[in-house]
Amino acid sequence: MDLGDTPSGGASAPAPDTVSAQQLIAEYAAACAHRPPKDVLGHLGREVRKLVDEGIAPAHIRAGLERHRTKGLHPSTLPSLVHEAMNATSATPTAPVIHRAWTNPTDVEAAFGGDL
Repeated sequence: MDLGDTPSGGASAPAPDTVSAQQLIAEYAAACAHRPPKDVLGHLGREVRKLVDEGIAPAHIRAGLERHRTKGLHPSTLPSLVHEAMNATSATPTAPVIHRAWTNPTDVEAAFGGDL
C-alpha cells in the first residue's frame, strides 16, 4: 500500500469539532477548583449528552458549562445556560444605554393627567 492511497474500508478521520459528552465533562471537571461530586458530574453528563445528540455546537456547550461552573447552579439548568450563551446579545449595543435616575416630573398635571 502506498502512503498516498485512501485507506480501505471507508475509514476516515472524525470531524475536528466532534467531541463526546465525556470529553466535555472532563474539561469541565478540570476547570473546577475542586472536583464536583460524582452525582453532579453524572447529571451534567446526561444533560451534555442530550445537547450533543441534539447537534448543539461544542463551543456553545462549553460556554454553557463555563457559565454553570461560575454560577454553581443545579445541573438541570445547563440547557438554559447553553441557550443563554448561544443567543446572548453583543456586549456593545448599537445605542449606548444611559442610566438616568428617576425624578419627579416637573409638570405633575401633564405627567399624570390629574389622576393623583
